[in-house]
Amino acid sequence: MEGNMREAIARVCQGLGLPVGDSFSQDWAYELPEEFRTREFFERYVAAYSTPGYGPAEKRVLMQLILDVANDLLERNESLEEEAWEKVVALLQADRQLHWDLIEHWALMGEPPENVFRLTSRMRTVRENGT
Repeated sequence: MEGNMREAIARVCQGLGLPVGDSFSQDWAYELPEEFRTREFFERYVAAYSTPGYGPAEKRVLMQLILDVANDLLERNESLEEEAWEKVVALLQADRQLHWDLIEHWALMGEPPENVFRLTSRMRTVRENGT
């Protein structure tokens, strides 16, 4: 894991009281324990995104986590309220260049419906319409 990202993860973890993982963690956001993948934590991650002092690296870490937890909530058939999702869309649009790779990853353009994430249709809309 790149040093800058490791430092960003450490800052985000310290700010939110999350476990940092170890030096072998390559996909920290995806390896975060289930207890930190709830609606309550999703809302905390969205709120934390706008924390003063968080730069691009921390915002990338948080957006990766926000999108992964949003997908988990949808996978568990827990609704993702439109108001909560609109906040995420606004963050993605505000920092579209910073998160373009995440938008592309989750949108899975060209993949058939049976091979996509639960979040994919929403991310395709973000990618295509900007909303």
